[in-house]
Amino acid sequence: MPFAQTQQTQQTQQTQQTQQTQQTQQTQSAPGLAHAGQGSSLALSLALDAVALTLPGTPDSSVSHKVPRASDEVAWGRLQPLHRHIMMTEKLAEGLSVEVSGTDKVAVKHNGTLLCELTTPFPTDPGASGGKAKAKAALQPVLDRRWLRGERAGEIVTQQTDILSFLGLAYPMTRSSHPMTMAVLDAVLAAIGKIVVQAKHLLNTPRPIELTSAASPIIRTPAHAACPSGHASEAFAMAFAMEAMMFGCASTELRLIAARIEENRVVSGVHYEHDGWMGRKLAAALAPIFADRLGLTATAPTVTEIEDHWSASGETGVWSAHAAHQASTQTVEWLSGAPAKRGGINVNPPADRADVLAFAMAKVTQELGA
Repeated sequence: MPFAQTQQTQQTQQTQQTQQTQQTQQTQSAPGLAHAGQGSSLALSLALDAVALTLPGTPDSSVSHKVPRASDEVAWGRLQPLHRHIMMTEKLAEGLSVEVSGTDKVAVKHNGTLLCELTTPFPTDPGASGGKAKAKAALQPVLDRRWLRGERAGEIVTQQTDILSFLGLAYPMTRSSHPMTMAVLDAVLAAIGKIVVQAKHLLNTPRPIELTSAASPIIRTPAHAACPSGHASEAFAMAFAMEAMMFGCASTELRLIAARIEENRVVSGVHYEHDGWMGRKLAAALAPIFADRLGLTATAPTVTEIEDHWSASGETGVWSAHAAHQASTQTVEWLSGAPAKRGGINVNPPADRADVLAFAMAKVTQELGA
């Protein structure tokens, strides 16, 4: 028994030491807590206090100097990444709202002006006329795509938490080489995410597995409602932002990648095709607002173009939309290489732009070499 108690004591001490070591490492490695020369620690704080006590304890103009007030841009640059992210996200999402506009329908607005309406793939009222038939029709593409799971399982699992690496196939960037560009894209993702969460809650569309076990999803079904697809909204929002920032025109590659990410959610069994369509429509509706606030020329298709020409899912939807949209009156090119309609970064933002997004885009301009 004493031997067992000794083992337990040793294990407890080892566990406590491990936890303390991990906590110390986390504290020391946290960028927001680090000092000028090293990470934070009790030993350093005590050493600093020892030196501080040797200094005059009262303000004395002969030895003390007032630290100059930093400009707004400099102060913004000193912020912790999380605080900067929150400020950029709030600025991008300013004035955006979601409200119920009818049965199984919500309106997305900007300062009270309608941007687009999002609908459910089928009536959410089980007793609605034709509801069962519409639900069955929405389910069929999900069931038909089960045979693609073996081919796409790797993408599907990875894209649960990372879609930006895939969009990065169209433009080489990392958080080391393009830190502010990535930070802006993170803010775009978060800004549209705020609208998606509200729309999902109000539309309250059941997931495929809630209608039939035949959906048999290969990843965990999210607890929140299905429509609109968050992955589709976020992938296309970032794709439209990237093509405006980096190319100044529509990018075939970015749109195809975003469309594949959208379709993979159907293949996995957690979304209907309609969810992706609504996500794409939402991204197109917000793209001009995001572009304007970032000092860019919008390159995304309009909501009407999405409704009329781009309702099909996945990569096939991109190509069919392009084929059906060859009129000379089109707003933007569907494919790459449209120099006559090139927009791109506003290298010299207006003098009246002195907000967090203007500061960020000045850095992005440097990173992209624009």
